[in-house]
Amino acid sequence: MTKRILLAGSALATALVAASPLAAQTAQTDSKSASTGIGDIVVTAQKRSESIQQVPIAVTALSEAQLASPTIRDIRDIAGRAPGLVIDTVSAGPKAAAIAIRGISFDDIEKSFDPAVGVVVDGVFVGTNSGQMLDAFDMAGMEVLRGPQGTLFGRNTIGGVINVTRTKPTGEFGGKASVSYSNYDTKQAKFVLNSPMIGDVLALKGFAYYDRTSGFYKEAATGDRAGKDESISGGVTAMFTPNDNVEALLTYEHGRQRGETIAVSLSDGTDIICNSFLSGLLGTPLAPAEQCNRVSLPHQGAYTLFQNTYTPLKNDSDALTANVNIDIGNFTLTSVTGWRENDEDLQQDFDASSVDLFNTRRVQKFEQFSQELRLAGDVTPWLNTLFGAYYYDSNYKLTQNSLFGTGLAGPIPIPVRQDTEGDARSYAAFADVQIRPNDKLTIGGGIRYTKDKKELFDNYGQVPFLVDLTVPGWDGECVQVVGLLAPGVPAYGPASNCDYSKSFSKVTYRGTVDYEVVDDMRVYGSISRGFRSGGFNGRAASPTSVGPYAPEIVDAYEIGLKADWLDKRLRTNLAIYQNDYKDKQEEVVQAAPPGSANPQETVVENAASAKIRGFEGEVIAQPPIDGLTLTGSVSYIDAKYQDFFKDVNGDNIPDDVSTLNLRRAPEWSWSLGADYTRPVGQGDLRLSALFRHIDEYTTCVVPGQPVVLGAVTNDPRCNTKPRDTLDASIGYAVDMGGKDVEFTLFGRNITNDRGVGAVLPVAGIMTFGSARPPRIYGVQVQVKF
Repeated sequence: MTKRILLAGSALATALVAASPLAAQTAQTDSKSASTGIGDIVVTAQKRSESIQQVPIAVTALSEAQLASPTIRDIRDIAGRAPGLVIDTVSAGPKAAAIAIRGISFDDIEKSFDPAVGVVVDGVFVGTNSGQMLDAFDMAGMEVLRGPQGTLFGRNTIGGVINVTRTKPTGEFGGKASVSYSNYDTKQAKFVLNSPMIGDVLALKGFAYYDRTSGFYKEAATGDRAGKDESISGGVTAMFTPNDNVEALLTYEHGRQRGETIAVSLSDGTDIICNSFLSGLLGTPLAPAEQCNRVSLPHQGAYTLFQNTYTPLKNDSDALTANVNIDIGNFTLTSVTGWRENDEDLQQDFDASSVDLFNTRRVQKFEQFSQELRLAGDVTPWLNTLFGAYYYDSNYKLTQNSLFGTGLAGPIPIPVRQDTEGDARSYAAFADVQIRPNDKLTIGGGIRYTKDKKELFDNYGQVPFLVDLTVPGWDGECVQVVGLLAPGVPAYGPASNCDYSKSFSKVTYRGTVDYEVVDDMRVYGSISRGFRSGGFNGRAASPTSVGPYAPEIVDAYEIGLKADWLDKRLRTNLAIYQNDYKDKQEEVVQAAPPGSANPQETVVENAASAKIRGFEGEVIAQPPIDGLTLTGSVSYIDAKYQDFFKDVNGDNIPDDVSTLNLRRAPEWSWSLGADYTRPVGQGDLRLSALFRHIDEYTTCVVPGQPVVLGAVTNDPRCNTKPRDTLDASIGYAVDMGGKDVEFTLFGRNITNDRGVGAVLPVAGIMTFGSARPPRIYGVQVQVKF
């Protein structure tokens, strides 16, 4: 920790001794009225401040006003607003998200695995899926960058990036506060306070957030609400501007989450828990009949809980972020330093039933540190360059206590403990150039070299009455835990006492060309490569299932059109793309080593390739009606495995399963929205509505049972149904004693479109999942002063 603080301090000190105009760090819209057309939207998608219409990247930008709408509670409500974006919750982790862009996704909370879509907050990459479900609070802007961003944003952004910036201190006394109440006894409060300038060099901003809900699930046994959650966060931002050439932002934030994890029973007769023959208990299934086949009841089945174990969730987080920008003639020197820490403690009843079958408690600490330095500016009027270096370090320690209850272990439940520690380091250097031979043509290119080192150690399991047996491992000697539960009854630990280390390196690149055909109409093309790092399986059950697995790669090709029409009253941005997905990391089943309790084990391998093609479009229109803006988006995804072999019938021979569907790749999704403001009385009436459609998609790559030879399909329980949701609000803003006060009635998912949001079958034993939020309606009062 001391070394990291010294490194951050050194970076800041280096930045503060130098002296380019300060780069804008947020997506913002020029203030233009409807009579002058659609304003320019400034984004930092290329780590430069540029008009969104001049960036050769498919990117959707949301403004501070849009993100402050009560129809957006967290980034889950962004799905469908940006083409090709799907976001689901992962109930097994605190504020964990399963994010997919253009059919590329990842949803595992294990810290040994990396996300496929990067979530970046004030320039700092969030290193795990836990914590990615950001609350829509105090955001100045959000950019959704689609396609691999392996050059400027780095590894583990092969799907894309959600780039979030928070508001800066204003240097003037003022602020805003809001309170809201909605059904399911949901209370929310937000507060931001800005100080006046202190000594003409320092401005402060304090912020706080509170969100509490009783949950939209129902306990079958008691009828009480379930899914309780309480989140509290707050912090302070200091902006230091000693002169016109230097701006330094330092933010500290603390978060506290208390709630409960949710597991919905979605098992059916193909699972042991619901099958009278397979369970072998006098012809009676382990789980009562009403707890089985729930997935066929989407309106009530996914919202009723049968858990027999209390499942509390606790998470405490701290974060420090430092952003420094310094003017050095025609260049800007930028330093971004980030530190984050999470302390998690959560219980999960994975069988999701009233049967004592399988539950776990996971106590985990995760820490990450990152440092980035960039130098960007114009060398000549026709040449812009950006050079940078990046360092990332993360570490996690996990203690997991699992209980195989009497439903699986017989008359005596088996407790199993696993202690795992992992470390990841990444070093990168990158460069990006933009060449403008004339006013119409821009040619861009970038390259990045990344070297990662992953380590997994102190990974071992313990069960009662064990003795240790030393066996050869991949890296030195490992201890395979073997013993006897009773005479003649073997017991095997879930993991191995091994230390593993492996380095991976990759070169990623991109090339772009964009040309202004006529005024306000540009065409562009791009080719890029991104990768997600290799590593080790933190849930390994033997030395042979630890890994390592290699990085996966996406080569992306895209052409697009960005155009403003009708005196900038109509904007159309279109893109056609193809992603060639190579060495895709997948879970596969293989024969277990001799002496193992089970003949098979699950490993992570680079087992597949895929091809993803698609089309996207976004439209903004301002009809000749003052105060009215119309929006629309559409996405088409054709995602197919090319080569994928996996043992699906237990004969230890790989089967061709390339007919499976990729996760979270809906064929069609689209949205239509309208915003209207008009003066009424002493204030403004504000109306907003957005309708979103997302086709059916699958949430797991698990073959259905029984497998039909030559027609392997995904387990049908993993398929969501098509969703049609309507979000809307009606508000009235008025000046009251020098303060802007707005009263808003709002609704999310007014159509009450219900169904499963995530499903996971587990080894033919059980299946659990979670549900999508039902209809939410409420009222909000906001004051700006």
